[in-house]
Amino acid sequence: MRKVQLECIVFRKTQNNLEFLLLKRISEKGGFWQPVCGGLEKEDNSKLDGAYRELLEETNISKKDIIRVLEEIFTFEINKHYLTGKPIPAIKEYVYGFEVHPETVISIDNNICIEHEEFKWVDFEEALNLLKWENNKQAFERLHSLIVY
Repeated sequence: MRKVQLECIVFRKTQNNLEFLLLKRISEKGGFWQPVCGGLEKEDNSKLDGAYRELLEETNISKKDIIRVLEEIFTFEINKHYLTGKPIPAIKEYVYGFEVHPETVISIDNNICIEHEEFKWVDFEEALNLLKWENNKQAFERLHSLIVY
């Protein structure tokens, strides 16, 4: 069972606006909006390395697209299955912020695990309204406070 989960909040600045990338999971996997998320794999040299891998797999964002990284801005534990709500062994989730160039092209079609059906860039308030999980909302609030204030 996976013990470490990575959450990657992608954001960009465009014409004095701050936008966040959200992905919509396919209905079989909950049908909810979320940031890039995935587990730390054995081949990852570090949590950050795993976060870069997840970004590339789920959105086609590569290191060249990234302006800056805010490492481990928030952590929390997951102890319920995201679909069934049944108890599971605790998984620690580490949250990273990734600022990308405004013109970065997003593609969810290359992911070998078909997880997402849609993506969109949203402002901070819309992100909070669309996110399902309170822990994700808290992570967004933490990142927002770091990049705005």
